[in-house]
Amino acid sequence: MDDLVRRRAIREIRLIFETAGYEIEEEGEPFDLSAVAGNTCILVMCTDDPTQARIFDNKPYVLEEDGEKIPCKKLIFTMNQRIATHEATLWLPEALAAHAGEAALARVSGERFAIRLGEPTVVERRKHEQLVKERQAESQRPSPGHIACLPVNAGQQEAVRISGQKGEARLRLIPHWAYQYSCIGQASYKGKQICFDGEGMGAISAINGLIQEINPEEAISVEIPEDAEIVRPSISAKEAESNILQSLSAALSQKIRIKTESGDAIFSEEKTFKPTREQIDLKVWLIHVPVWQVRGRQIVEVNATTGEILAEPMDEGVELL
Repeated sequence: MDDLVRRRAIREIRLIFETAGYEIEEEGEPFDLSAVAGNTCILVMCTDDPTQARIFDNKPYVLEEDGEKIPCKKLIFTMNQRIATHEATLWLPEALAAHAGEAALARVSGERFAIRLGEPTVVERRKHEQLVKERQAESQRPSPGHIACLPVNAGQQEAVRISGQKGEARLRLIPHWAYQYSCIGQASYKGKQICFDGEGMGAISAINGLIQEINPEEAISVEIPEDAEIVRPSISAKEAESNILQSLSAALSQKIRIKTESGDAIFSEEKTFKPTREQIDLKVWLIHVPVWQVRGRQIVEVNATTGEILAEPMDEGVELL
C-alpha cells in the first residue's frame, strides 16, 4: 500500500472511531492505531502485505489497565482482495466507505453511532437482503406456460355443493399484486429518535386495489389449466407499487408529542414522521387466486383455496346475488 494512501486510510479510520466515542492513539509498528472505549480495545492495521496481515491476524494482543487484562480485537484495512483473516475483522474499500458514510451521517444528525466489528453495516445488510429477495423473486417467477397461483384445494363438484346452486362451475384465476417490504431508517427531532424499522408482506387485488387477506408465500407455480379463465389485471404493476408505498408510508409513520416549558407555560407539540421512499425496499409480483364461479339460479363464487363463499366478487364483472 502506498504510504500516502495508508496515511489517508488511517485518518479516515481514526475519524470513524472518534465518531463512535473511542479514544485514539496512533501507534508505531506493528499496528497503526489503537482505539479504546470502556472495556473494548481495537487495534488497527492498514496494509496490503499478506505476510504482515497474517502475522497481525494470528498474534494475540492484550491491554493491561488497572491490573485488568483486556483481550484486544483486531481490524485490518486493505485494498488487496487476496488477503483473508481468521480472527481479525477485514475491511475492504467498500466496508471503509460504508462505515465512513454512516459516521458522517451520525455527525450531521447528532445521532449515536456504534461500530460492531464482525457485524454487517446497514449498507451491507441491505445488499444481503436485496440479494435474498432477488433470489426469492426468481423462485416465485413462474416458468413459461405456468403462473403463480394459490393452490386449488376445493374441486369443481365440491364448489357446486358449497354454493348450494344447481349449475356448472367455471374456474377463474383472479390477479393480485403480492408484495414484500422492509424498512430500515430513522429520523431525529429535538433529541427524539423516531424508528421506522419494519418488514412484512401482503397482497392487493389487481382489479380494484383493495387489500386482500391472503398469504403470498402459499402461491406456487402451476401449469395454466386449459379450461380456466385468466382475468387480466386492471391495475398496472407501477400503479400497484405506488398505492402500496402510500399505504406502507402511512402504516409505518410515527406520531410524537414534545412538551416544551417556557417560564410558567407548557407548550405541547405534535408531529408525524414518515419514512422516505429510499428507506423502504419493496418488491411487487403477480399471483392469482383461483375462484369457482357457479351459475345456477344465482351466481355464486367460491374461493377454490379456502372453500369459502365470497361475500363480494373478486373482480368487477360479476354481481353476486
